[in-house]
Amino acid sequence: MGGMLSGLSMAAKKKVSKKKLAQKEQALAGGAGDGAEPKTSKRDEKRALDAMWEEIERVGVGFECSAEDSQRVNELCREVESYMSITNSARSSRLWGSWRLRFTDSPAMLKNRGVTGLGSVPFTGFVELTQTLRSNGTAVTEEVLTVPPFGKESRSYLRGQVVQVAPEVIEQTYVEVSMGGFFNSNSGDVGGDVFFSKAVLAIAYLSENLRICRTRSDHVFVFERAAYE
Repeated sequence: MGGMLSGLSMAAKKKVSKKKLAQKEQALAGGAGDGAEPKTSKRDEKRALDAMWEEIERVGVGFECSAEDSQRVNELCREVESYMSITNSARSSRLWGSWRLRFTDSPAMLKNRGVTGLGSVPFTGFVELTQTLRSNGTAVTEEVLTVPPFGKESRSYLRGQVVQVAPEVIEQTYVEVSMGGFFNSNSGDVGGDVFFSKAVLAIAYLSENLRICRTRSDHVFVFERAAYE
């Protein structure tokens, strides 16, 4: 996605020991990178989840909140991430399905007020963004906005693929775009090597109903499950 652009060192693909690989993935996800074992207390994990969700309910998806509130949510997400227990999450069956964006502090997403940039148009309102990842490698992102003059809902779609680039890291590339029903294109129209959007994300936390991803620059995306595959 346009707001999720980040790089990924090819070093992640080298053959290294499991311990070193785990340390690299934890560092990419913004962790301490010291190989620390995940926390295991279900009671404490629930408290961390409750605190995170309470703050997200208060500040919303992140487009309107202050820098202090945004940092607060990021830190609360970090606490939840410390309970991550799934290994090789980029291949986990829990990854597949539809996910609704609940919060992000990505600068590009905040500037564009979404993924397409249409959300930054005056008098346009953000409704929701849903990302669908399937086990066959396809990826679809749907953005719903309200548009002037009467606040009618407008839907835009990005279509592409999702691949695993490391045990805990996925890469999404989008080659087709349909924006609000008035613009449609694919990468073949502008060049086969052109992507409308590309995202490399570390899966910092994954459960049946929650996915927290981080970019290399440590910005966070919080997704809540909308549907299973």
